[in-house]
This record gives sequence, C-alpha cells and structure tokens, in this order.
Amino acid sequence: MPGSQAGRARRLVLTLEKGLTGCAAEATAYGKCISANPETVGKHACQAQFQSFKACVQKTLKRRW
Repeated sequence: MPGSQAGRARRLVLTLEKGLTGCAAEATAYGKCISANPETVGKHACQAQFQSFKACVQKTLKRRW
C-alpha cells in the first residue's frame, strides 16, 4: 500500500520538524560545535551539546530513544 507508506513518512517528517523547531538553540549549538572541528569529528565529539539537543528533542516530542 504505497499511500500508507507515504502517510507514515509524512507523519515522521512532521514529528521531526516539531522536535527540531522546538530545540533550535540546542541544534544550533551542536551544529556550531561540529562545524568548528570538522577534522576531529568522531563518535564522542561535542558530546555535551549532543546530549543537550537530544534531551530537548525527547522533552519536546515526549518520547525517549
């Protein structure tokens, strides 16, 4: 059912949009940190900023992962 998949995809995008717009300051801080050190980006780069962004998105979406 292609229509069903399209509907799920649209809901996912709208959910992610809500999480991103609700956490713009945290997303910006994380992005700036990553951009400032592109040659050293790794698994734990900018961990504090990432955790702040993740916590904000979870709070905004009322979901944990």
